[in-house]
Amino acid sequence: MEPSIYEYPDVFRRAHLESPGEIPAEVIFLRQVFERHRKNPTRRILDIACGDSPHGRLLAEDGFEVVGIDRSPTMIAAGRRKANANLRFYRRPIEQFILPERPFDAAIFMSETFPVIVENADLLSHLKSVGRSLKRGGLYCIDIDRQDPIPRVSQRTMWRERTARAAGVALDIREFHRPIAWHSPLHSIYELECTINFAAGPVTTRDLIPVRYTTPSTLELAALASAMFKMIAVYCDLSFTKPLDRCRYRWTGVLRRV
Repeated sequence: MEPSIYEYPDVFRRAHLESPGEIPAEVIFLRQVFERHRKNPTRRILDIACGDSPHGRLLAEDGFEVVGIDRSPTMIAAGRRKANANLRFYRRPIEQFILPERPFDAAIFMSETFPVIVENADLLSHLKSVGRSLKRGGLYCIDIDRQDPIPRVSQRTMWRERTARAAGVALDIREFHRPIAWHSPLHSIYELECTINFAAGPVTTRDLIPVRYTTPSTLELAALASAMFKMIAVYCDLSFTKPLDRCRYRWTGVLRRV
């Protein structure tokens, strides 16, 4: 069985097209969101599906107290090696979790990963778990890729091939779309194949990632259905002024704990 790209913390972000400077820009934007939408100072932040928590590290360096949760022990171990005293981790599933922590001022779910929560029950239990972890009035900032309609395929179909470099290693990447049932809530089933050309020999990883179709209106509906949140803002491409119709890449939903 082929390993997952997420077993290689120094590689996976470049395989997912993360660009240099992207995470620092996101952290600046998040701090502006906190200042805009919270009357009280934001001091404690929950980083959900954090991986090795690059956002959390930057926030912790600025004096915030950050807790990251992720299901991957590999990612958590990598994060702990890089963290300072203001950042700590728990291994938890994102669909439902409890933490031995006092309530947070804000939570973040970055890297456009939120749509991997596919089932309705999992989505609601996730929002309830986050809500229980936040103070009333706390913010939940969710980063989501713009999802243009894509053609449905009847069989596994090549989408694109590309190359990249990460940690001094060349990556050969192939991406595929897979069939989806007509009644499915999915936007796509994304298959990522990555050959990591290590000096000791290549390793090929494979990940199959179901992606739920998520727009501002569906996130707003899920927030209301959870009885934990109300959507208070939607921002496009890390901008406070760009309208939805001009969104190019991604959007951020801001929910408030009721």
